[in-house]
Amino acid sequence: MRTAAAPTCVICGSEGRPKYSRLPDRQYATPGEWTLSECTNPRCRMLWLDPMPIAEDIGQAYAEYYTHASSAPASALTLVETAKRAYLAIRWGYAFEGSAAEKLLGLAAYLYPWRRVALDFSVMWLESSRAGRLLDVGAGSGVLVARMAGLGWQAEGLDFDPRSVASARRRGLTMHLGDLDEAGFLEGSFEAVTMSHSLEHVHDPVRWLAEARRILKPGGRLTLATPNTRSLLHRLYGQDWFALDPPRHLHLFNRAALAMALRQAGFAAFQIFTVARDARGQWRASRDIRRTGHHEFLSAASLLQRVAGGAVRFCEAAMTLVDRDAGEELIALAVK
Repeated sequence: MRTAAAPTCVICGSEGRPKYSRLPDRQYATPGEWTLSECTNPRCRMLWLDPMPIAEDIGQAYAEYYTHASSAPASALTLVETAKRAYLAIRWGYAFEGSAAEKLLGLAAYLYPWRRVALDFSVMWLESSRAGRLLDVGAGSGVLVARMAGLGWQAEGLDFDPRSVASARRRGLTMHLGDLDEAGFLEGSFEAVTMSHSLEHVHDPVRWLAEARRILKPGGRLTLATPNTRSLLHRLYGQDWFALDPPRHLHLFNRAALAMALRQAGFAAFQIFTVARDARGQWRASRDIRRTGHHEFLSAASLLQRVAGGAVRFCEAAMTLVDRDAGEELIALAVK
């Protein structure tokens, strides 16, 4: 895989200094060792790969990527699924076909903050009243596209990986192949643009954010999730933190760096916060990497791992109440 030097921060232009060196691909078999640099600007502290895989070769890092698999079939309408749908009706206004008594099950989510965040994430913090045309950028095999289409959105996906796009199209989803800044969508085309763990994969995140703003209608929403470099588990695991994910994660953000990127892209109205939604999975993967140097993403967790991971998630969620940077994921909600 060919690389190019990336000595300066794409957000603020400051010099970088090596933070982690000689990191292998800890998930798949991409050859090479990688260095992550940290921005020397104390008001930024972005992390990025230096040298960085060139755009023409980055596809090699996705040859075995998990999004090539088809998504699991929809869950049966169990009591838990009923409670989930009821919560989405109560909190976000989505249609619910159950009885009034069944709808009360949705209130149970308010007793479990981490479960409520997972449900908010499942619709990317978007109200049903805004339903219209939606573009999921970095859609993979189309899990979010299918979910939002089922909730009444005119949902489409975009991804640069042809195998992922083919997998989604086989399931009848509307998918576009390519990069956002080359897709050619008309200005003001969408009520919403979502980016669920895709911004960290691109060479020029500010350009992507600016393009997302351009294709949004006035008042349209951008919702994105990306790893948080100031999270509790990054502090604990350092170079073994799973979300570093070299060589696929090209740029990694903290709250300040993401705010600068959004402003440079033209967004003036936005909020950024962290959540512990994925702390259980991140803990298990980071623990595997520290112990063995590798994590199998699609492997099943043992009962003990699920219980221990749940405890980690609870602790991290509690910590976010006093340390707003503790959560594993940064969530940004922006309005054009």
